[in-house]
Amino acid sequence: MAAVNGSSPSRDAVGFGRRTRFNEWGGAEMNRREFIVLGGAAAALASSRVTLAADWPKKSVVVISAYPPGGTSDIIARLVADLLTAKFGQQFVIENLAGAAGALAGGKLARSAPDGYTILVSGSAPIAANKVVQTNLAYDPEVDFTPITIVAESPALLTASAKAPAKSLQELVAYAKANPGKVNIGNPGAGTKGHICAALIGLQTGIELNHIPYKGSPPLLADLLGGHIDFALDAPSNYLPHIKDGKIHGVAVTSAERIGELPDVQTVAEQGLKNYEQTLWFGAVGPKDMPAEIVSAIQKTIKDWIDTPAAKEKLASLGLTAVANTPEEMRSEMAREIDSIRPLVTAGLVQPS
Repeated sequence: MAAVNGSSPSRDAVGFGRRTRFNEWGGAEMNRREFIVLGGAAAALASSRVTLAADWPKKSVVVISAYPPGGTSDIIARLVADLLTAKFGQQFVIENLAGAAGALAGGKLARSAPDGYTILVSGSAPIAANKVVQTNLAYDPEVDFTPITIVAESPALLTASAKAPAKSLQELVAYAKANPGKVNIGNPGAGTKGHICAALIGLQTGIELNHIPYKGSPPLLADLLGGHIDFALDAPSNYLPHIKDGKIHGVAVTSAERIGELPDVQTVAEQGLKNYEQTLWFGAVGPKDMPAEIVSAIQKTIKDWIDTPAAKEKLASLGLTAVANTPEEMRSEMAREIDSIRPLVTAGLVQPS
């Protein structure tokens, strides 16, 4: 896991669960049926199963999830697995392989046969960022992966615990300047977009932030709720119910516009960092040289669902925006993500491990 200036050891707690409630770790649990029974989408997909050349898939397909159950990345992976199961009539089985900021999952995908029986669905760290934040990475995402599609994107959300010393970005900056080295800000893993967004805030304001990497969103949220950490920067979905319940505070969103689920939470740019805009994304990739017809079939299945009102409504409830772009567009986005992180490494704000 990448080391960061001023960082302290991350906590190892991991939340598990599958129903749509919040478990003892604060992570969003999920019911697999919830994601597929959306306005009849499952029935439509099942009734339109397709047969590719060589009758793929003839057996179950592994969908690697790079983070523990309960976080946004894993929610998206399970959603995709259910969609593909309904479409193709074979089980797309989730395999959670968390660790090393997604590098374990990325490494397994890179070593997998390019036969369409292993794919990775994840946030951008193992698919892009790890290339520049990990010096001994066992794979090159731009070489060893076949892009399929970016499923959805969202802003990152800066949140504060109930006892945090600041409830707005301006207050956080003022406190950090008056108390150098005392602001700890958690992220779901080194190299994740939450980490990058926080580093950019530090760079643009000149404040010192201690970046605390966690093993996914559930343990990060648990510590925020418990007051063990003051601030967190992560995808919004797990945090929305707790903000609405008043257990934590929404401080800022990193997108250009406010999000519908949190209309009263200002953007980073609105709070003084002009032109600040960052989004995080969740995508699907296969191993290098994955057959184009299989890539196309998976991408089309995801896009067909994304284009439905039910899909857009479901994603919006999680603070996400539907994307489902082409493999070529995803490849370009991977390159942009990698290029955007290099200046932080050069500035010493992110130190490759």
